[in-house]
Amino acid sequence: MSLYVLEGLRPWVIQRVSAVYIALFILYAAACYFTAESIAFEPWKAWLYQPFNTMVVGIFAIALLFHAWIGMRDVVLDYVRNIMIRLTILAMLAGILIGCGLWVFKILLLSVVS
Repeated sequence: MSLYVLEGLRPWVIQRVSAVYIALFILYAAACYFTAESIAFEPWKAWLYQPFNTMVVGIFAIALLFHAWIGMRDVVLDYVRNIMIRLTILAMLAGILIGCGLWVFKILLLSVVS
């Protein structure tokens, strides 16, 4: 067993599966957008806070965060040679992605509370 969980075939598979899910979500969201009666805040808030859509958006956020992490991590590992700069960039990237994920799930959890 490798010490690094995200190396080899596993990140490649995660990248491809997340890309397919992201594409399918974009098609679903576009279909909902173009078939909506009103393009205003309240109808879209109601759309987002339906349980199915909340779950789909949550999975989309997870897929997008994993996709972004693997892609940016690979770019940093390939092109940044200095170990300290590499670790700093990866730590900043991880912090930004975790912050974005927490922000999305805060918004989605507000749908459960309200």
